[in-house]
Amino acid sequence: MKTQNLLFSLFLPVVLFAQASEESYPIANQFAAENSLRPYESRFTGVKVAKSECLNDAQLMQLKYQIQQNRKRIVAKDAQAFSKIRKLSLFQNPFRPKAGFNDYGYHTLNYQVDHNLTPNNNLLDYNCGTRTYDWANGNHAGTDYILWPYPWKRMQENVMEIVAAAPGIIVEKRNSFADLNCTNNGNPNWNGIVVEHADGTFAIYMHFKKNSATAKEVGDTVTAGEFLGLAGSSGSSTIPHLHFEIRDAESNVIDPYQGNCNPTVTQTWWMQQEPYYVPRINRISTHSVSTNDTACPVVENTYEKTNFDTGDPMVLKLYYRDIKPGDVTAIKITGPSGNIVSNYTWTQDWGVFYATAWAYWTFNITSSWETGIYNIQANFGGNSYTTAFGVRTPLGSNEHNLDELMIYPNPVRDVLTIKNFTEGDKIEILDSTGRLIRGLAADTKTGKLNVSVLQAGNYYLKISVKDQRVKLLKFTKK
Repeated sequence: MKTQNLLFSLFLPVVLFAQASEESYPIANQFAAENSLRPYESRFTGVKVAKSECLNDAQLMQLKYQIQQNRKRIVAKDAQAFSKIRKLSLFQNPFRPKAGFNDYGYHTLNYQVDHNLTPNNNLLDYNCGTRTYDWANGNHAGTDYILWPYPWKRMQENVMEIVAAAPGIIVEKRNSFADLNCTNNGNPNWNGIVVEHADGTFAIYMHFKKNSATAKEVGDTVTAGEFLGLAGSSGSSTIPHLHFEIRDAESNVIDPYQGNCNPTVTQTWWMQQEPYYVPRINRISTHSVSTNDTACPVVENTYEKTNFDTGDPMVLKLYYRDIKPGDVTAIKITGPSGNIVSNYTWTQDWGVFYATAWAYWTFNITSSWETGIYNIQANFGGNSYTTAFGVRTPLGSNEHNLDELMIYPNPVRDVLTIKNFTEGDKIEILDSTGRLIRGLAADTKTGKLNVSVLQAGNYYLKISVKDQRVKLLKFTKK
């Protein structure tokens, strides 16, 4: 078995990186009909998240020493503590969205373990690809799950909760360091949790948001799926994310993903191992401008807008996870009368795979656009994604100030719960074309809405608050 051993280095590299670099290209759209309304600008941007040396060799030696000291204290209190750990089972996902989060996605998987130990860009991930990185005297030893889109905004909103992948004992906890770091500068001050499992392996969960870690302390047990903390950007980090790393009792790296180029496991350690590529649109939305905030660590202004007047630009944005050369996106815009006003496809044909990307199309809202609600449908990777916008309607004014309004469960079978609304808010259901569905009313005291009579499909919950602002939330009826 090839392993990555802990090596002490007297000389630590200090390398600075920006949060991310971007590669932008104009999009060539293919229209299904000559009379399709056409954007006057279309661009695709591939995002390359900066690579950070999460743990260098000296820091790993220090971590190993600290864990050994903590273990001694744990055993001094209870000699049988580690023999009581529930036996290791297959890993569950080490993170989850916060309760009530109802968007299509919230993360990308950017970097895997590097199994080619030759330094300086000799890369090999578990699937025999190059979705990893190294540096002059080290290799990436974990898996990085990045918040996307709006990483800083979603960090502040506590969107990504870190949970234990398997049961064990906390053998290290760090919780008080700064969490808005933007550079790979060898910073050893990361927040996080280390959990030892029944077989002597341990999991390192890194880069937590400051003061977000569980109230449990070193020596306490955790169960699989138990909350550990929130994703942040503490330590040597350039963007809010979780670095998840597994090591054995001798501190050799174990990559839990089974693949032809992973010599550390013969079978997956995951209950359900994700495919290597997960083509997905994490968010589909309309905006007032085509720019995307990238300053680090500034919380992003999303510029989202859902109602447009004559003369306004309407910018449609798609935020992608895993888009490969040759992947096709089909976009259809349906007008208030149910007629298709724009129908086109585009192909990612630049020869480069991007784990994180976004694209936009800018339309000019003219007097010829019918007044009412428009439905947008984007098909990508075998899935369909929808959103809606209004032209000369009261829909969605100042919507970005209403982020706390949420609905769950989603998809829903019988009863939909509305979180953070206030009594007196007006609640309406629209179908996928924007037509009002009558006869269904929410209980404004409990926030419950019985939708059992609806047919299966996609719908919108329109919430009008007292100051005349409106928010539109999409849900799926099972």
